Amino acid sequence: MKKLILILLSIFILIGVSACKDIDASKENNDITNEGVTAIDLEKADNIIAEETTYDKISKYMKNECIEAFSPYYELLDFKISNYKEEEVNGIIEATFFYTLIVKNYDKDPDTVGYIKEAKESGNKNYQQMYDEYLQPREMNFDFKVIVDENGMTLYSNISPNGVEWEETKITDFILSE
Repeated sequence: MKKLILILLSIFILIGVSACKDIDASKENNDITNEGVTAIDLEKADNIIAEETTYDKISKYMKNECIEAFSPYYELLDFKISNYKEEEVNGIIEATFFYTLIVKNYDKDPDTVGYIKEAKESGNKNYQQMYDEYLQPREMNFDFKVIVDENGMTLYSNISPNGVEWEETKITDFILSE
């Protein structure tokens, strides 16, 4: 499909360029030259289109990791990378970024959820707030670094509340366990 689009685009460009040229009307043989037009190498163009950036690879990696880790617990609504910075040193890429995951609980009656049901039965003053917030979207925010080298990607999270201290991590580390 991409090759077909590129061929059609090339034909369109060639026709447009040749139509704009001042063609000598006295020339009877209808030879149209491609003077000044660069031929498109379809294989190279296809490779350029298909080539993923490091940002694209990290974005896909993060989305897949979050789906695997959080989808048993939440409906995942959005995945956002911001403040993305990338640096390459000796073939090793280091990217730092903020990651925001928008989630919500799966649709079900909040009164059937254990802690909300318990709050209702005990007359907890926060029952209505828990009930109202149960199906609302929430943000999960992370400060991450990814190292990309010949071995793949390694994820780090900033564990310092007042600075930067990177620790190797997995997305599943952010799931609270009992």
